[in-house]
Amino acid sequence: MSSSTYCFLVQFILNFVGSAATNTVDNNLLYGKHSNVPTPYLPTECMLEIFKHVQTQGSGLYSCLLVNRYWCKNIIPLLWSRPFEGLSTENRHKLIHTYLACLDREDYLNLSSSLQPYNIEIPKARQPLFNYPMCLKEFSYKQLEIAVHSTIHIWCNRTFIYHHKQNQILLISTALCKLFMRRSISLKSFMIDKYFSHSDIPQISTFIEKPGLSHLTKFRIDFNKPMTTNTIRLLGNLPNLCSNIRCLDIKFPIFEHNHKAISRIISTQKRLNEFNLSGVKLGSERIFSSLQSRHETLNIVRLENVYITEACFNALALCENLKDLSLRYCRGLNIENTSVLLKSKFSLKKLRLGFSPNSSDVAGLILQVGGISLKELEIDLINPIIVETILDYCPNVKEIKLANYFPHDNNHLFYHLFYGLSLENLEIFINSKNLDYEDMKLTGQDLPPTLKYLKLSCGFTFDQFKELFKTCNALLETIIIDYIDLNYDHIKVITKFIKDKKTVKTLGIVGMDDIMTSQEIRELKSRYEIFIIPSYELKHW
Repeated sequence: MSSSTYCFLVQFILNFVGSAATNTVDNNLLYGKHSNVPTPYLPTECMLEIFKHVQTQGSGLYSCLLVNRYWCKNIIPLLWSRPFEGLSTENRHKLIHTYLACLDREDYLNLSSSLQPYNIEIPKARQPLFNYPMCLKEFSYKQLEIAVHSTIHIWCNRTFIYHHKQNQILLISTALCKLFMRRSISLKSFMIDKYFSHSDIPQISTFIEKPGLSHLTKFRIDFNKPMTTNTIRLLGNLPNLCSNIRCLDIKFPIFEHNHKAISRIISTQKRLNEFNLSGVKLGSERIFSSLQSRHETLNIVRLENVYITEACFNALALCENLKDLSLRYCRGLNIENTSVLLKSKFSLKKLRLGFSPNSSDVAGLILQVGGISLKELEIDLINPIIVETILDYCPNVKEIKLANYFPHDNNHLFYHLFYGLSLENLEIFINSKNLDYEDMKLTGQDLPPTLKYLKLSCGFTFDQFKELFKTCNALLETIIIDYIDLNYDHIKVITKFIKDKKTVKTLGIVGMDDIMTSQEIRELKSRYEIFIIPSYELKHW
């Protein structure tokens, strides 16, 4: 189902919730009174699919809770699958309070006793209506630390004992981790990162509770400083706890040396599909060697700031089912070791490249590896050599993203590249810290008539913006403007373009919610039937 169809269903169900929820009250749910709202005719599977997309609209699902028991029963698992995301300080406290109320009596008493030396008393709470820990699907240790930290501040107020803060947080976090490991039968994603870099995570005994990590399909570790003792132990024991990780995401500081543990994790996962690695300076050969054991299942490899040798590329070339490859700011690359990839057995669909301006020869060689199967390309380097290589070796590319591109003297190459590829999708991203965007000379004449999707995340000046759409002859169907320096004049430019061309079907502008009532936007929706992408949906387009 397309994104626009989903958005239509989301809007439909929210409109229904808006009227239905006013006919019921919270006490109906708490005290067992029956709601007058009839059970919907849609099957549970359809309702869940719709609710998943309502979930992206902030507090939308909370209104759905109050409709009736049927809706509530199906929404609770969604709300509590990723409960730590986007919480205010007050709601972090409420979340931790609810989870503590779910503790077994023995664990509750043990935690209370451990907190007594710090004069911390856990507030009394009644037994929750639902088994909330059972719903947990995605869990970040950093988010738990932050939530517990906020909670202790509220409990202790000015009596908060700063010197023992990390001990207090670890005690509560350990109790909650143990709760999650015992109850969370749906835990699929686990991320080890730290808010307090000098404290440790709970002991390994906490994570070997069943079912614990046995159902993990995604594991991520993100450390900016040397890893703690218990983190290293957990890495070493992870192969004994789970064997069905599909996505493995590893980010280390450049001075870390945990290659043996990572290699063993890779080798023991039966269905590893995606491997992301960042920050390995030396010894990466061992990690890449272990990827050979997953050559039949591995589809995605993304490498950033990794030192790569010929042995690394030899191992990578054997992954015959690789479809998505990313090489960003890796070191050790040269013509000799990169040419090994020319012997690869895979057919890439997506390729992401990040290089310095003096690496055109290596970038060109990797583009040759992309070949005729390549459909999507992300690149930050445009020069005559790169353009000719793309046109000669990757003629079937339909989607291009210029990421962190530095526009200097190569703007004339846009026309040659875009028209040469019969491009359909174009995204331009320039970091807001890079003021060179004013040198971007992209005009509407550079956009081929085949272009249907245009996303700008680059902060054109208004004159550039106006000239782009004034001279554009592309039959655009989707336009997304994702930068904040917009004003009412930009909206008028877009509106005129849509009215003149009559091809645009979908429009997304960051901050659009603030101008939804403007006359131009109302007219686009009613008269021209333009679908306006809600702000919370923009990142999915």
